[in-house]
Amino acid sequence: MARSPIAAAMVGKTIGENIEKGKLPTFVENYGSTIEDIFVTAHDLKNELGEETFHKVPPAALGVCSYYRRLEQGLKQLMCGNRKFALEHVTREDICSLTREASEVSGITYVMDIDKEEAHKIIKCEEEQLLEAVN
Repeated sequence: MARSPIAAAMVGKTIGENIEKGKLPTFVENYGSTIEDIFVTAHDLKNELGEETFHKVPPAALGVCSYYRRLEQGLKQLMCGNRKFALEHVTREDICSLTREASEVSGITYVMDIDKEEAHKIIKCEEEQLLEAVN
C-alpha cells in the first residue's frame, strides 16, 4: 500500500500547484478550477474540519484522502457482493493473499489455493464419469 498513496499525493500536489498558477490541464479543468471543485472529498473535509483548518490542508493530503475514499468505496462494493454489509462480518475466509509470501506470513489462503479442493472434487467426479462412460 505504498505506491498508490504516494502517486495520489504527487497528483494532488501537482494539481494544487497548477491551480495556483492558473494552468490546469483541460481534463482537470472540466471538473472546475478550485480545490473544492476538483477533489471529491474536499466538501466533506471542509465541513468536518471547518473553513480555517481546511485551507491549511495541502493538496497532496487531499489527493491521498480522495484515494483512500475510493478504496473504501471499492471495498464496500466487494463486501456487498459477498453479502457482508459491515467490516465486522468479514472473516479470514472471505479474503485471500495475492502472493505466497503474504500467505505464509499471514496464514490467509493464497488466491490460487482458494477453491483448490473444490476443483479437485469436480475433476475427480468428471474423471469417474468418463471412466463409466468408456466401460
